[in-house]
Amino acid sequence: MVYVGIVGCITVCFLIWKKLKDIVAPPLIISLIWAVMYTALLLRGAVIDQNNINYLSFFIGLCFFVIGFFSVLKDRSNRNDDLEEKKSVLNCDTFLIKLALIIEIIIFLSFAFQVRRYISAHYVYNFWKTLISGKTTGTYNEGLVASYARNAVISFAIVCSIVYFSNPNKRNRNYFFITFVIALFFTVTAGNRGIILMLILAVFFSNLLIKRYSIKKSLVIMSFLTVIAFAVFISFAFLKYVYDDQSNVLAFILKQLRVYFTTSMVAFTDWMDLHYEPLYGKNTFRFLYAVLNRIGYDVDVAVNRQNYVLVYGDRTNVYTVLHYYAADFGLGYAFVIQFLLGIMYGLLYKKVVLRKSSNVFCIGLLSLMYFPLINQFFDDKYFSIMSTWLQLSFWLWLFTRKSFLIKQKE
Repeated sequence: MVYVGIVGCITVCFLIWKKLKDIVAPPLIISLIWAVMYTALLLRGAVIDQNNINYLSFFIGLCFFVIGFFSVLKDRSNRNDDLEEKKSVLNCDTFLIKLALIIEIIIFLSFAFQVRRYISAHYVYNFWKTLISGKTTGTYNEGLVASYARNAVISFAIVCSIVYFSNPNKRNRNYFFITFVIALFFTVTAGNRGIILMLILAVFFSNLLIKRYSIKKSLVIMSFLTVIAFAVFISFAFLKYVYDDQSNVLAFILKQLRVYFTTSMVAFTDWMDLHYEPLYGKNTFRFLYAVLNRIGYDVDVAVNRQNYVLVYGDRTNVYTVLHYYAADFGLGYAFVIQFLLGIMYGLLYKKVVLRKSSNVFCIGLLSLMYFPLINQFFDDKYFSIMSTWLQLSFWLWLFTRKSFLIKQKE
């Protein structure tokens, strides 16, 4: 079934490419991701049952996603690749962006001082491990302002990147550089690699969505992005897993790649072979349950962190995106969610790529949504972090209002 999955994903890739011929098309990217993940399973060799029917779940889920995506698209011929007609120049309102920058810099300096003071007093192994250990033990609390400002800072940086890529003058470049550096600090201090990758991916994809480079140049940029993503992943692995043997650098890197890229699909397949009690929506509606619990209703809120299992000696607690929803109402429900996610990406793609005048809010949101898309092989980053998406969406909406952005024909 693993080989069937590989052939199926490659076939889907070919058909999508023939239809769209767009390297940033979400169904093309996710089909490539699943093809790579299926191929990575072959590295496990004979230790896994490659004929287990449950390995087809990922390919079937991909098919539901692709069907949902194309169900909202019109004919390919409606796409407008005429950059002169499609492209418009963006500028920020001078007063509002300076006001926003002043507020952001004040929050940043206050937060940076707080982080530096804590690290100086509680340093252990490295700065990142110090912050993670502090949050785990409860000795470090970044506070509500910094915690909620993080998503605003990320959204502001994405909007500034869109403005700069649309209108690359010196002033917009400076705005982008300042906001990106501050956003990078806020993501690094969050204590997980995912949010760092979300920021980096969003900036790169916003550039690709706006510039509409040639296929060759887009491939070069995507290759460069892949190198950066792997560099971030490996660098922070050394900072995080300080208790592991790091004397053999190559062996440590290979172990990280094996654990993070070959265990989630096996863990999900093994979980599917077991009998489990459905959660009946506790995962999907976790955010709603958390709100009800906060206002006084005694409801059971599901935890995001899953149980650890051993996958042929490797410890993991990630089961791909399908697990989060299959645990609620079964695998069929997970496929329905994939179909709905495909519709969502299709609607965003249509507003960003297939319209003569792109919606800036949709560019920012779609750029951010590439992270959970690529992360599907690992775990869920949709409903499991709904609060984060609501905050990001709100700030993107606020920073893309006509009072903040000035849009002009080029």
